Amino acid sequence: MSATTLHSESSGAGAPALLFVHGFCCDSRDWEPITARLAHRYRCASIDLPNHGRSVGGDPTMAAAAHAVNEAKRRLRADHVVLIGHSLATKIIREAYCQDAEGVAGLILIDGSLYVSDRDTMLANARAAVAGGMAPFLTALFGRMFDEGTPRELKEFLIGRALERDLDLARALFLDSVDWDTRSARQTIASLRVPAMVIQATTFDSQFRWRPLQPGESTGLIDAMRGHLADFEAVVIPGSGHFVMADQPDLAAAAIDRFAAHALAVAQARHR
Repeated sequence: MSATTLHSESSGAGAPALLFVHGFCCDSRDWEPITARLAHRYRCASIDLPNHGRSVGGDPTMAAAAHAVNEAKRRLRADHVVLIGHSLATKIIREAYCQDAEGVAGLILIDGSLYVSDRDTMLANARAAVAGGMAPFLTALFGRMFDEGTPRELKEFLIGRALERDLDLARALFLDSVDWDTRSARQTIASLRVPAMVIQATTFDSQFRWRPLQPGESTGLIDAMRGHLADFEAVVIPGSGHFVMADQPDLAAAAIDRFAAHALAVAQARHR
């Protein structure tokens, strides 16, 4: 694993600590609308994953990203931590839990996905998707993530930020994430032994396309989590694109707040 200078920061106080992990080609700034609403009750920490934001270096792999999450968790020195991941990070925090479950009180997966096609199809689709270059792929990928109400300035910022990344590293991480999903996605769900919540606004298909989740509709991720976990809740947030934290911060923060209090109570009861 190549050397990494890892950027993380925290604000507020209170248990459990909340560790926020951003998605693919994003950074920790995505969480500001949520941490602003929760730092009065919890210690809120965020991380820039390797080769994202202010973090420098690191291998473009899911394993390295999860290792960075666990390093940020250790820096918190907190007895109880809730891992909160958006998009690709819903997979990264599960990998992090499998690497090191110590101190993890619960997981919140925000607008994540679970690929349902077979391994060969997913890998072939992934290679085909980036065959024309990462810039057009990212432009199209991020362009489909927004709700009609998402401000134009936010759309332009998020797409522009993605294109500023090292595109070779972005390509490597994207392909590794698809390979990881075909090998480890269900295994990491089955390994969970703590409360979990899914907050979902959109759903994602094998062609890497998002669409709004319809009322009463489930997803492969929600079904898999519910099938393996007794202590699980799914929250569907309407009127939002993929960046739920920006589109519906009050609803997202309220769900996180409720879950964090529950996860802490469960963790404390286990240690009595």
